[in-house]
Amino acid sequence: MRPLTFAQIVAAVGLLALGVDVRAQQNAAATIYRPVRPTYGSRGDIQILPVQGSVYLLAGAGSNITVQVGPDAVMVVDSNEAAMSQKVLAAIRTLSPAPIRYIVNTSSDPDHVGGNEALATSAEGAVNAILGQGARVYAHENAFSRMANPRDGSAAMPTAILPTDAFLAAKKTMFVTGEPVELIHQPSAHTDGDLIVFFRKSDIVAAGDVFVLNGYPVIDTGRGGSFQGVIDALNRIIDITIPEFNAMGGTRVIPGHGRIANEIDVVEYRDMLTIIRDRIQLIAEEGGTLQDVKSAQVTLEYDGTYGLASGPWTTDRFLETAFKELSAQVAKTRLSSRAAAPRVRPAPARTAAAETANTAKPATTARRTSSEPFDGDWVLNTFKSQYQPSSTMPYRREMTLAFADGGFTHTTSTWRRTNGNDSPLARTTYSAKLDGKEYAVTASAAKVVFKRVDATTIERTASGDRGATESATWTLASDRNTLTIVTKGKDAAGSEYSSTQVYDRR
Repeated sequence: MRPLTFAQIVAAVGLLALGVDVRAQQNAAATIYRPVRPTYGSRGDIQILPVQGSVYLLAGAGSNITVQVGPDAVMVVDSNEAAMSQKVLAAIRTLSPAPIRYIVNTSSDPDHVGGNEALATSAEGAVNAILGQGARVYAHENAFSRMANPRDGSAAMPTAILPTDAFLAAKKTMFVTGEPVELIHQPSAHTDGDLIVFFRKSDIVAAGDVFVLNGYPVIDTGRGGSFQGVIDALNRIIDITIPEFNAMGGTRVIPGHGRIANEIDVVEYRDMLTIIRDRIQLIAEEGGTLQDVKSAQVTLEYDGTYGLASGPWTTDRFLETAFKELSAQVAKTRLSSRAAAPRVRPAPARTAAAETANTAKPATTARRTSSEPFDGDWVLNTFKSQYQPSSTMPYRREMTLAFADGGFTHTTSTWRRTNGNDSPLARTTYSAKLDGKEYAVTASAAKVVFKRVDATTIERTASGDRGATESATWTLASDRNTLTIVTKGKDAAGSEYSSTQVYDRR
């Protein structure tokens, strides 16, 4: 082995010093790891990504473009902006020489409809005598109305961009380009004219902007959008999608913006929005303000992936829109509750002595007085409760137990979804006693039997239509503020179910 020269030794020492210096710099500025927002972004060029079956994603132009290639025609979902049309057409021509015969607009957003004219006139022939274009353009009637007759005073879009085939139904089905396709309307989500496009053979859902992975959902209230409507739309997608193995694979979902997804991605996005919704609603119910919502950082653990501090749709705008909707719902619910409250007979005239004695007592909130520990108003704690199957878990459930004259009245109100006028989707009431005898449920074929086990435990059995049965144990906590109901049953179809319902005293 030859000895090192002086120059080689100097070079080695220099490299060693350089390595030490680099490591020192790296340690001084330690890397902060954050979730990466999953999006292709808007690069101004087109990337073609095979998805599944005969469907492709054209990404990189901003909003995603879905292309389904048939044996003699091409279908395009969302045409992007007009400025990108030539690049979009060139990309489609690399996939198929067949003409573009079908275009679907999932909403009326300019970045989803701007290329309608160029793509529709690229094919020979004329399916529309006025426009002279070779493709039909499908959209929901609400989207067409927002484009042709804007309600905000803005100018209508050019006629050549407008859809040729608008429909009002909840769903439109077609068999084109070699496979069945469903156009499913999602009312009041991102807007009031959103469509989900389901390619049944290729097993792909093009979701449009009801599902995006580049930020929190854009809720365009000016065009009929709503926070709850977005959650409902995500649930609709989850109903359609089927995973292949361990929640992976299977049905692919193409969002309006962002990477290709599958069912678990939609579930996680839906769950994230549901958690944020419940947090905001709780603050609103406690009389909190928008500033309270922001101070509580209700989106903290999701901001690394979906939060935006600049641009047209920031995290603050998302929170402002969500709070405005949810606080309005809370106010409406309170107003409805007050309007539905039973009238109370006026109290008999009091003597002067009684009035004087009353002034010495502090004011108290009126409530029922009963020695029965179960008596009261109860609200389901959905965070602590468990249902099997999980799909039977309600969004909200309230229960009142009013004991009097040796018996009690049991009333339940159940919300399966939060929408419309916020009224419960199901309400049940009946009267019974804790004597082990059978009592009928009002306006129902069901019958119930209650039996007291001890001061804090009640057993309940029920029978219903077509052999449905149920048994439950009600257990009151020692502080009398928590009621746990463990239930097992079999419905009219013979399917078994169970739940552990935890109620908090109102």
